[in-house]
Amino acid sequence: MKKFTSFLSIILSIFLFTPHISDIALAQNNKPMLTIIIDDFGGFDQSGVDTMLSVDAPLTCAVMPNLENSLANSKAIEESGKEVILHMPMQAHVHLPESWYGPTYICSGDSKEIVFQKITSALESVPNAKGFNIHIGSGVCQNPTTMGYVYDFAINNNLPFVDSRTHINTIAQTVASQKNVIYLGRDEFLEPSGNKSYESVKHHIMVGANIAKERGHAIIIGHVGAHGGENTAKAIASSIEEIKSMGIEIVPLSKLYENLNSTFVNTENE
Repeated sequence: MKKFTSFLSIILSIFLFTPHISDIALAQNNKPMLTIIIDDFGGFDQSGVDTMLSVDAPLTCAVMPNLENSLANSKAIEESGKEVILHMPMQAHVHLPESWYGPTYICSGDSKEIVFQKITSALESVPNAKGFNIHIGSGVCQNPTTMGYVYDFAINNNLPFVDSRTHINTIAQTVASQKNVIYLGRDEFLEPSGNKSYESVKHHIMVGANIAKERGHAIIIGHVGAHGGENTAKAIASSIEEIKSMGIEIVPLSKLYENLNSTFVNTENE
């Protein structure tokens, strides 16, 4: 998989939508929390990787599996003090070239055994991953059976799973409710419709920060490589102090999950 094309951004941007509103609140007396996930580590296009890893904040870096830079990027992320998660490729609702997914991806209609095997194989090339999210996946996220297997893997392995919300009709939140587990979903993309200008990325960072301020938490997703790169990294770096000045704590996915999940479990047990 030598590169992605802007066509993928155009396809996915058609199906992006407004942020979801979760009923799960942060534990009392905690600061609002913002998790910044950066997708597309591991691939051929390494633009923005070094700059992103130098950002003075605990970013969460999502690595695509079984690619030329998967292992090297995972190691570099850990060495930078940031958190590694798996950026798990999943099938789109439209036909895409196989190369856009990489060698390992979940298909709609895969059996539970196959889903488990594929995620396990992917994790082997992204060591010490603390969770996972969706790469592409606009078809799988609409398939309740396949999404159920994804959540089963997350539950069995105590890993937070983030619905990247790449289609308006994602049913992941419904499946999470049926499984009686916390739902984590993307609130804002930093480069919607393929716009990765510094000014646009900066705007969407602050949209996400304001969601965190108002609701108590938020998840925003940006990219290294073709869909973000240097502009995204620089916009994030220049936003850190402003976010902190708003009283917001930037946290890795694992910390957000731990906090929200403890509140969710306590609420369920009442």
